[in-house]
Amino acid sequence: TPSKSRGKDRVATTTAVALPDGRRLNLECWPGDGAPLVLLHGLLDGAAGWKHLAEVMDRPCYAFDLPGFGDSDCPTRNRISAYTEDVQSALVALDVHGFTLVGHSLGGAVASGLAERLGDDVAALVLLAPAGFGRVRLAEAIQLPGVRSLVRHGLPLALLNPVTAFGVYMAVVGNGHRPDPELVARLRKNAYRCAAGAVCANEAVTASGLSARAFYRRQLDYHGPVLALWGDHDRLIPLAHREGVMTAFPQARVSVWKKMGHHPQHERPSELARFIKAACGPARTRRARRRIGV
Repeated sequence: TPSKSRGKDRVATTTAVALPDGRRLNLECWPGDGAPLVLLHGLLDGAAGWKHLAEVMDRPCYAFDLPGFGDSDCPTRNRISAYTEDVQSALVALDVHGFTLVGHSLGGAVASGLAERLGDDVAALVLLAPAGFGRVRLAEAIQLPGVRSLVRHGLPLALLNPVTAFGVYMAVVGNGHRPDPELVARLRKNAYRCAAGAVCANEAVTASGLSARAFYRRQLDYHGPVLALWGDHDRLIPLAHREGVMTAFPQARVSVWKKMGHHPQHERPSELARFIKAACGPARTRRARRRIGV
């Protein structure tokens, strides 16, 4: 078992988990000690987007390419529950337990559903501008028939062009911050695959806001610690959705960071690392305390 490593010495291993129906879910794993972190990304990102955060943590990190992104196969249906089922199956196959679950945007909705399914196996839940806690008007607009067709065919071309890829990120996601060049490179390399995954995920996010069983309409059956974080300049997931988080998780503590947009792991990586470390707390069980090598 590898000993604890930090910083750039923490080298990720890329692997894939076979799901029960034969599809595959890709992930990147960083070694470390103590209770692990499970990291779920947002729209148009991937497992590699957690690299800078993982390098400053000392715990094992499991970052998934959500279905339809990176090298993961598409979900069986365009609903948050399908993404949740796939990640749950992968965690069972990997025998990962007692973890802190971190979800950003789309990944926040998936993480919330996963926490409800797994209960006490999730030591703490950290939500970063999570989807699923209200209606997202931009997502709904993209689902209009003519717009959806335009996005499906035009998004790959936009992602292939570094100028338009940078512009879309800065205007919508990054609150004026330039995107990580590695993210743009990944988007350009997998433009057609990412675009198809994004269209599926957008439908799932839209449905999650309209459902009669939406998270923000009920209390979820997860009673562990919940920390949520928003930027007050978020242009994708409205700050008003924090009320939905409080409905779903009355125990949640919500923080709002000033002058931050939608992407804290890029805009405020050091502060985010401290935020997540505070959520982790000490390892809670003997199983969680064991040293894990990946």
